[in-house]
Amino acid sequence: MEDRQVTVLLEQAEVQRRLGNLRQATELAQRALTIDPDHAWAHAALAFILLDTRRVRAAAIEVRAALALDGNDPHIHHVAASVMVAERKLEDAWAHCLIALEGPVVEPGAYVLGARIRDLQGDPARARELLNEALALDADYTDALTQLARLELAAGDKDRAAELIERALTSDPADRRAHVIAGYIDLARGDTASAEQHARFVLNQIATDEGGLELWAAIQARRSWLLGAWWRWHMWMSLGDDRRRIALLIGGFVVAQLAIIIADELDLDAASRVVSLAWLGLCAYTWFAPEMFRRMLARSLGTVRLDPDF
Repeated sequence: MEDRQVTVLLEQAEVQRRLGNLRQATELAQRALTIDPDHAWAHAALAFILLDTRRVRAAAIEVRAALALDGNDPHIHHVAASVMVAERKLEDAWAHCLIALEGPVVEPGAYVLGARIRDLQGDPARARELLNEALALDADYTDALTQLARLELAAGDKDRAAELIERALTSDPADRRAHVIAGYIDLARGDTASAEQHARFVLNQIATDEGGLELWAAIQARRSWLLGAWWRWHMWMSLGDDRRRIALLIGGFVVAQLAIIIADELDLDAASRVVSLAWLGLCAYTWFAPEMFRRMLARSLGTVRLDPDF
């Protein structure tokens, strides 16, 4: 009887998670654990929900509990791989994903997760192979079609990306991630109006959806060259880890100072002033542009509350 109660609660939690009702999903999973604290799938389900709320540390605790209770279940290793991706432990994530892929019955989602990991590891060719394996199991699997569309867009094949995302939206017209990728495809084609429709669809479902907000920001950046320049610079600076960003900033400062010193030594006072003013202007721009960009987003979104961490 208790097993049946737990199963029903976990099924309800998954439905609420997919609908974006994460508070209700969390409560349902926690109720399942109240009934059976040693239920491995309940710990894994709660970890998955916590990932959606970006509580990565809490998700890691739950998935460790699930692995301790049942370290052989491919589904739990799938969840563990998802948590490791969020923690940016890609080697560990791939190791867990391989176990999930070796299970007796492999779901398309395991191939999609593996593709995401390989893409993050800089292997888009292997990512494509895994996505095609997912589609071999289910030709209309929305997540696989969406991720493959994203890869094709990144490779510059907008037409192929558009074809894939059309299939994804035909399969599931309400899929938020598919609408986000569709918006980026429209942006790549210069159609900001259509991209905005996709962003509005996503934000009307969940006002703080991260993908929807990023798409909206990209749309606004396209419409304002001044703030768009900062957005593109910010996205470029966001690539890689903190060490890369620090190295770029220090390198820029050193280059600017060397240019000023060389100009002074050559008695090129005008050039020295230009470099000094340019560096000062860049510093001032990167100081006020984020707040201006945030205010522009808040104004364009109207009553939508921005995530404080966005």
